[in-house]
Amino acid sequence: MSFLTPLFLLGGLAIAGPILFHLIRRNTRRRFTFSSLMFLRPEPPRVTRKSRLEDIPLLLARCILLGLLVLAFARPFFRELVEPGPGDGDVRRSLLLVDVSASMRRTGLWDKAVAKAMEVIDQTKSEEMFSIIAFGDDAKTVLSVDQWKAAPVDKRLDFARDVIRELEPGWAGTDLGGVLLSTSRKLEEEESSIPSQIHLLTDLQEGLGLGGLQGHEWSEGISIHLERLAPDVLGNAGLQLLARANEDSNGSSTLRVRISNSSDSTQESFRLAWVNSGEFNSSSVYDVYLPAGHTRTLSAPPRPVGRGYELTLLDDVQGFDDRLHVVPEEPELVRVRYVGSEAATDIGQMQFYLEQVFSQTRLLHVDLLALNPTEFSSEPRIPSDSLLIITEPLPPPALVRARDFCSSGKPVLLVLKDLRLATNLAALTGRSSLPVSEAAVDEYSLLTQPDFEHPLLAPFEGPGFGDFTKIHFWKYRLFNPDLLTGCDVLLRFDDGSPALLDLKIGSGNLLVLTSGWHPKDSQLALSSKFVPLLYSMMGLGRSSSQVNASCIVGRPVDLPAERGEVISIEGPSGASTLSTDEKFFHAREPGVYTLQLTKPVSFAANLPPAESKTTPLPEEVLEGLELPLFSNATAKASNFAERRQALLDEELEKRQKTWRWLIFGAIVFALIETWLAGRAWRQPFLLSKKEEPA
Repeated sequence: MSFLTPLFLLGGLAIAGPILFHLIRRNTRRRFTFSSLMFLRPEPPRVTRKSRLEDIPLLLARCILLGLLVLAFARPFFRELVEPGPGDGDVRRSLLLVDVSASMRRTGLWDKAVAKAMEVIDQTKSEEMFSIIAFGDDAKTVLSVDQWKAAPVDKRLDFARDVIRELEPGWAGTDLGGVLLSTSRKLEEEESSIPSQIHLLTDLQEGLGLGGLQGHEWSEGISIHLERLAPDVLGNAGLQLLARANEDSNGSSTLRVRISNSSDSTQESFRLAWVNSGEFNSSSVYDVYLPAGHTRTLSAPPRPVGRGYELTLLDDVQGFDDRLHVVPEEPELVRVRYVGSEAATDIGQMQFYLEQVFSQTRLLHVDLLALNPTEFSSEPRIPSDSLLIITEPLPPPALVRARDFCSSGKPVLLVLKDLRLATNLAALTGRSSLPVSEAAVDEYSLLTQPDFEHPLLAPFEGPGFGDFTKIHFWKYRLFNPDLLTGCDVLLRFDDGSPALLDLKIGSGNLLVLTSGWHPKDSQLALSSKFVPLLYSMMGLGRSSSQVNASCIVGRPVDLPAERGEVISIEGPSGASTLSTDEKFFHAREPGVYTLQLTKPVSFAANLPPAESKTTPLPEEVLEGLELPLFSNATAKASNFAERRQALLDEELEKRQKTWRWLIFGAIVFALIETWLAGRAWRQPFLLSKKEEPA
């Protein structure tokens, strides 16, 4: 028997009242006055050891009456236990999520992860649905439910253990939020009625991604058993590449790096050096002092000449994120062909000013090759040819080569410095002739109406860059651009006649400048627009699809669009082949990769910077996500069972209504008590011998 309001049972202590009153001697019911006692003070009887109970039936009636009332108020009923529902307390589907990100390479972490995974497998029943997922930036199912079911029942656990033994931590980041969300959606899509338990093995460091978990609605049947793994040695310092600084006086650049030290670190002194095969020059080592929980940005030591060097942070207790792979800077070789017959030292001719335009930088080496029309006909092409400038009439063989040069995708600049070049313009555009005449200029002309939507002039768009009106032109040539199909006028003179035109020939651009830049024709060579305009022309002939020199492990790398049918890529683990359908490449480990194109292109892949944030995630952050953790789910299930049992108890008590019979019994015993009490009152007073006065 159970009670709905058991606190009323404390009222049973009232039964002690009748017993106590029955032990106390009662005063006589009849009084007799004796003259010899009239001067004595009356004194009621006291309870002594010689006192004894009297009127036992009356006492029992009163005690039973009080007991029945107490029981009635306690609302007794006969309990029925709640039957567990289907699947209650029995996890029929288990998922093991194992963190294989780069931070799991810290000392002792992976051994602990394998040991915990084995414990989970040992506790798994062969009849359950079980799967294993390894995750970093993304999730990879290494043991699916179908594979688990396909294995013999008595071999399933051994099969799962072999899968765990084959796993090892990678070099990617940790997107815990995305993995949990995708796993949750997958479980809900499969069969939400089956309760599922997710065993999560991770180091739970600050650098893991938690995006999307805040406010996520979790299914009732999902619980997460979180196992936080800790390394054997606390603390970690990480090295991150920021950017290249500006060129120094020697024309070389320096690297800007950031060093971070975790808040639980005990190490404060480090060294930064370029290391090649474990060796480094002690004279170029930088000493770095960095307290725990701080970061510092500084310039790296100068890189030694040669390949194979890695910028390394020395003296760190955890070495998985202490190296930076950097591709050595190799300037791009570009050749500009100039067809003209004037001397390079003649200040009155165009070649003199062209020689001053192109300079050697750390990223670009421009070679200006001056040829006369005859030499151009026999000069072989090379892949670095990016621009052809024509300022002299060409013979027919040279015109054919110039047109082929443009059709291959390279820009050709034809400068109409005199009327003789009209034959070149007509031949290059496929016309037999084209009328060209000298313009009548009153003092000077100015440039107007620039077309900033064209790639050639797009760099000039913006305040302070697009004003061409300060350049004076003394002479220029006139022709009707409407005679050329598909011709775009990029710049005009103030009278509306064309100054710079663009005509597509094949996949290249034929650019026509109707005036020269030498002093006889204009001030163009002395203006601030001359150098960037020529570099913009040269840029039309360079590949626009470049590979980022510094990438992140696991992130997609855009591959060049113009690479042929097959591309070969060589990395730290050897060479591999990519088909033309693949537009991206994912580096799976840090190192330097080389794309074997017509011209090899190298890029470096480094660790995600967030993996260096190895400080344990604060508990309050984890609690704020409101994950369905196993401990919370157990308490929630227990509370739910208690609430369900309480509702059932209340329903049973209302249906049984035992208190009514107890009240009825209390009324019966109240009548009995009244009858016994009246009967005892009417009995004649008998003075016992012990009460007789002396």
